[in-house]
This record gives sequence, structure tokens and C-alpha cells, in this order.
Amino acid sequence: MNARTALKACLALCCIAAACGLALGNVVINEIELSAPNNASIWAEIYNSGTEPVDLTGWMVKIVDGPWAGPIELSGQIGPSGFVVAEGDPRWTPGINATVYLYDSAGNLIDRTYELSDSAQNDFTWSRIPDGKDTDTRADFAYFMGSKGRSNGSGSIRL
Repeated sequence: MNARTALKACLALCCIAAACGLALGNVVINEIELSAPNNASIWAEIYNSGTEPVDLTGWMVKIVDGPWAGPIELSGQIGPSGFVVAEGDPRWTPGINATVYLYDSAGNLIDRTYELSDSAQNDFTWSRIPDGKDTDTRADFAYFMGSKGRSNGSGSIRL
């Protein structure tokens, strides 16, 4: 293979990879409840700030609290500006210091939180304000009144 053919093949591969990445939209972990009132379930909400629906078949949310890990399998679709709540098992012990991970169907890490703490068993959750804020810093999340399955307020990010 000559250099010109190799360059064309490389460019074609890059274009295919870019197109596949666009199909994933911009799905992020948007809100987390680690210590629900009345011993209710731990849960994580995901949000799609993209303009296309994303198929969640085979995706997983994993809540990790020290040696304990709670996987939550996802399915269905999440529409543009849509929210999906991943409910944990009600038998899980509430987390105090947990990190939440979001994996796609191929096992690729799509998003993760920093370690979050919550032992209050109240209606407050760790939330992105505005929805979809993703600067890869601790400042993405704030401890606010929960809004499970709907906007956290202060507008939303659209790509």
C-alpha cells in the first residue's frame, strides 16, 4: 500500500469514527440520589443534550461505594433533551461516598462523577445545574432539591 492510499484509508476511518461518535449524542449522568428518604431506592438520572435519540440497549449505570458496586442495566431510548432514571435495587444499602459511572453497550466509559457524599436521607440530590453541564470538574454537580426524571432547573445545555 502506498502512502497516498494509506492516508485515504486513515481519513476514511477517522470519518467513520466521528460519525459513530455523533450517533451517541451527549448522554451524561445528570442527577444522583445516594441516600433517599424513607429507605427508598438509590437512583441515577441520565440526560441527553443531543439532537437525536440514543438507543440505551446494553448501556449500564454503575454506582460504586468502596468495595460495593451496584450495576443498573438500561434499555429503551432517551430522546433529545430527555431524561431516564436508572432505579437501583431497594435492598441496596444507601451510599455515603459513591462514584457513579455510565457505560455504553460496548463497555466504553461515557461519563463518571467524582466521589459524592450523601448520608442525610432527605430530598436533596447531587445535580448538574444546568442540565447536561459537563466541564469534567467537581463544579458540574451541586447539592440541590431533587428533581427525579425532570429538569434540574436554570435552563439546559443543548448541543
